[in-house]
Amino acid sequence: MPIYAVSLLFSLEVQAPDAPAPLRELAIHVVSAADENEAEARGRAIGKKRETSYRNTREEVVRDIFKAVVEVQGLIDDQFFDGIEVATWMFRKGEALVIGEGGVISRAAA
Repeated sequence: MPIYAVSLLFSLEVQAPDAPAPLRELAIHVVSAADENEAEARGRAIGKKRETSYRNTREEVVRDIFKAVVEVQGLIDDQFFDGIEVATWMFRKGEALVIGEGGVISRAAA
């Protein structure tokens, strides 16, 4: 069965009036799937299963929320080996990577 790298976007959010901006995370998981559509569905299932909420030391609710499957990349399984790079983004000096529901882009750093 083919192997895919599935990039999942999460948001860690504190439910409080003075809460900091959400912390974003891009997590890359490797899955076996029959095709890209199945890989995306498996990625969504992984993301949903990981969602959680808890109370921090101030008794504020903290939620780890799955936002989206950002990207699905097919991997060449007969060339899969320990330490293989499964995803990469290129950007120029002075730019920053911006992770959003629509993908990963680079733009001028603030």
